[in-house]
Amino acid sequence: MTQSPETKIAVLSTEVEQMKDLFGKLDESIEKMADAAGAIQQMLAVHDSQLEDQAKDYENLVHLVEQRRLERDENLKELHSRITTGNKEMAKDMQDFASRVMDALDDLKQSIEIRDENIRQEQEELEKRINELEKRGYFMMGVAAVGGFVVGAFDWIAEIFS
Repeated sequence: MTQSPETKIAVLSTEVEQMKDLFGKLDESIEKMADAAGAIQQMLAVHDSQLEDQAKDYENLVHLVEQRRLERDENLKELHSRITTGNKEMAKDMQDFASRVMDALDDLKQSIEIRDENIRQEQEELEKRINELEKRGYFMMGVAAVGGFVVGAFDWIAEIFS
């Protein structure tokens, strides 16, 4: 049985309308993925600025330690010229101070390393999520393409089997 041209046109029109809806949904999905990518980009920018702030803080601490070391050297020279008998006791106190500062720096370094590791892990998790979203989008586009092909070729397949 052959269909009239009007019937074929009506069927094609219905299929085109269905494809419009499908493409509209695909557009919405792409927009949502773009929004998610933008949000991730913002989070990465925040993490980058935090890392920069930490680097500045670390530089300030190094400068402060260097200033303290210079101050200690000046104090030692001054004390050496004034007090010869108390030199050993003062040197011990200064070494304890330097040790505490170095311990504090070590603690700070460890906390920075832990924070960097946490940021790296979060970034890896976000990258995994983005990859999964991309894979899902590609899969959906593939399914839509195969579905479109099957729907488009349905008449041709029906003619082969009849």
